[in-house]
Amino acid sequence: MILCDRVIVERSGQMVVDRLSLEVAPGETLAVIGRTAAGKSSLLAAIATAIPVHGGDITVAGRSVRRSPDAVRQVVGYAPPLLPPPPGLTAAEFLTLFASAAGLAGAEQRAAVERGLAAAGLATQGAARLDRLPEGSWKLLLLGRALLHGPAVLVLDDPFGGLDPVQHRWLERLIEDLRLSGRTVVAAIDDARIADCFTSLAVLHEGRLRAHGPADPATIAPGRSWRHRVVCHGMAERAAAVARRLVADVDLVDAHVFDCTLPSAGSAVARLVDRLVAEGVEVTAVGVHPSWTEQLVDDSV
Repeated sequence: MILCDRVIVERSGQMVVDRLSLEVAPGETLAVIGRTAAGKSSLLAAIATAIPVHGGDITVAGRSVRRSPDAVRQVVGYAPPLLPPPPGLTAAEFLTLFASAAGLAGAEQRAAVERGLAAAGLATQGAARLDRLPEGSWKLLLLGRALLHGPAVLVLDDPFGGLDPVQHRWLERLIEDLRLSGRTVVAAIDDARIADCFTSLAVLHEGRLRAHGPADPATIAPGRSWRHRVVCHGMAERAAAVARRLVADVDLVDAHVFDCTLPSAGSAVARLVDRLVAEGVEVTAVGVHPSWTEQLVDDSV
């Protein structure tokens, strides 16, 4: 569906995407993560034809962003990062304006606007003024705008930024529904904590692709060890002393928590918990911390 072939993107004379090659299959939901200035937003904007490609090419459903940008826009919906809302417009008027620009009219236009409002969770709030919408609702309305023309590909830059927990879950379900309907979704995730609605992952660093594969730690980083956090209320110092005999890089956080590095393969977590319990330590919780995707971003440096 999307093929990036040795793509180069420059901004202000600086290369921000550096000969990047990447393929996204139809129906795939891809989360693109990386540190600030990794090139995430620039890559997505180039896929959506919002900025030019300076080398290589990107094809979307067989259409080249360099040779046929208008044809690409017919199959791509793009939701940029949060923008200031234009004053004086209602949510329905905003979507109607863009639906008209996409060539929709009459009943088709009205249906598209209704779908856009529903996607933003504003099905009954079409008369709401944009400059009075909560930040999360405005953010979701930008997504609704991207969906107006029924694109096969959705390109979403920082889609969860500014959303409250309810809106976050709403968007996760929407992305999952889009995947189930055969749409392809590419999203830049700024905090590197990816939701379960994403099937695959790409890690960028300084404009280059450092990792790409299924959104599964055992597959994308086989054999790698991960930092874990162990909670044992009031007994962390004793527990850490026990853990140092078994695992690497044990760090006491406070009286209740310690961190350590455990291999992903085998039953290392179970062995550690069993030993702690045998030593009289009550373990409340054990889990990867920070998230494995955040650790991948740290590894990319």
